[in-house]
Amino acid sequence: HTHTGSPIVENRSDAIKAMGLQNSDIFNSIGSLSEYEKLSAQEIEHGREGMFVILSDVHLDSPSVLDKIERMLEGYSAFDPLPIFVFMGNFTSKPEGAKATTGYFDDLTNVICKFPNVANDGRFVFVPGPNDPGIAGALPRGPIPNYFTSSLRLRVKHAILASNPCRMRFFTKEIVFFRDDLVGKMRRHCLLEPREVEEVEDDNDVDDDGDRKASEDVDASSSSGTRRLSRHAIKTVLDQGHLSPLPLSASPVYWQYDHALRLYPFPDALIVGDRVDQYYENYEECDAINPGPFSNGFNFVVYRPIGEILRKSQTKSDVEFSQIE
Repeated sequence: HTHTGSPIVENRSDAIKAMGLQNSDIFNSIGSLSEYEKLSAQEIEHGREGMFVILSDVHLDSPSVLDKIERMLEGYSAFDPLPIFVFMGNFTSKPEGAKATTGYFDDLTNVICKFPNVANDGRFVFVPGPNDPGIAGALPRGPIPNYFTSSLRLRVKHAILASNPCRMRFFTKEIVFFRDDLVGKMRRHCLLEPREVEEVEDDNDVDDDGDRKASEDVDASSSSGTRRLSRHAIKTVLDQGHLSPLPLSASPVYWQYDHALRLYPFPDALIVGDRVDQYYENYEECDAINPGPFSNGFNFVVYRPIGEILRKSQTKSDVEFSQIE
């Protein structure tokens, strides 16, 4: 018999022990174990202050989206220190011309500048989506061209136009941000079509509200099916150690930048901006999170890499799903 499966899973700590600290540091910023221990001590002392507010599918061509962003920034403007705001594309609901797209980013800039302390001191990271301006069609993709964001970069002091995917280091923690329709892409190219909605069993209790009850069962089953698909997609990319484990015909890759897509060792957190419902999974010590589309329901995620200090200087993250009413 022949069996096909994913590679053996190796969590981050085991992989670093096997490779060595310097070989596993993609940032090339930790030169020795003593430097790592010093950074870890600073993490214990100051890390709980850090917070990421993450939005995906921020459609700036929608007035309601800009209104909700303003309300969100108003709520966080009193925080000290301010959170790091990560906005992931697509930044328009449909492809737009250069003039219109520039105007939408100008509108966002005006919203941010209503709160001077946020504009001056807040950190904003913009990760492009599949349909945003720039060279698309292959991964990784570069930042949104400066032409579209000149006003944003001029008036918001700490605006960072990042690549997709992009990586950040928070003390010793490595966080990967990736905007892709991951579940849909995996489903289109799978060998066996997964069943998103399981059939409702015939022996379900039926009463006078039988139709409504059956409908609720289907809704619950649909949500459960989507959750399973999300879990399989995350498990696939982590097991394969790559953000795009698909044939090049399905997902082209720039070979000279392929290392940007690698997930070995696992990051401490993988934030995937997908178009499916929000989810959180902890897979082999890696936090896998989808903030969900902000344009549909105004959902976002608050992520604290250091949410709790445990014994022996160990830490635990904190994930909070939020919504603007």
